[in-house]
Amino acid sequence: MFVVAIAELKGAVETEAAALAADLGCTAYDARLLLAPGLPAIVRTTPDREQALDLLGRVRGRGHDAVACDTAAVVGSSEMVSMRRFRLGPDSVVLDDTPGETLPYDDVLALVLAVHRSRSDTSTQSRERQFSVSRAIVTSGLSMTKTVKKETHAGIDERDGVLYLFRRSAATPWILREHGTLWAGHGKPLAPSESENFRVAVAALRERAPAAAFDDRLVSRRAPERATVSGSMGTSTVKTSSDAAVDLLAHLLALWLTR
Repeated sequence: MFVVAIAELKGAVETEAAALAADLGCTAYDARLLLAPGLPAIVRTTPDREQALDLLGRVRGRGHDAVACDTAAVVGSSEMVSMRRFRLGPDSVVLDDTPGETLPYDDVLALVLAVHRSRSDTSTQSRERQFSVSRAIVTSGLSMTKTVKKETHAGIDERDGVLYLFRRSAATPWILREHGTLWAGHGKPLAPSESENFRVAVAALRERAPAAAFDDRLVSRRAPERATVSGSMGTSTVKTSSDAAVDLLAHLLALWLTR
């Protein structure tokens, strides 16, 4: 599947929405909805490579910065090299739990800061017997209880700051996560919270890889969430996650920053 995204607009949204609508064969309102979430904005997803390149040319022809890619080339964050236990050496990042695995600072092409958002909604159904005065009276004491159905709901929202490290060598990207990382390796005094240590590590990486492009617009950019459903007897959980959508946006942003 091929996607086309606008990374930077050179004019008013309303003007581009009208032109984009003509390209896509939709209404200006629908085109504005594609641009509304923020940039980079994915404006077409198609299996037709030529169709994607044609739209890319049209958008660039109007002076906007746009990129396109084959989603098959996008490495998901779950497949990236995880920096759970890392050390910032003099010339490279070293993974303590993977001997020999290093990332030279001069191989870092782009640093993209983002946030993964997720939510878990769990519904639990149960039945219990409760004493019933009315049933006891009606049945002359033969039946003293009734079955009552109960349903409870619980929701948990989570957010995890992430830093994507895309590589000049085109090798598998690395990823640093705000949560679940051991922070002793960032080379600075440990801060009291994961969030603060994450910020310290990001700053340290930017210092050590000054030639790498940096962008943090995906921290506030909302991305579509994909839902998965699981459950067992009496319990069902719906989990929504923006990870896959943010992975794609980060890849598109890195393409634009470094093209």
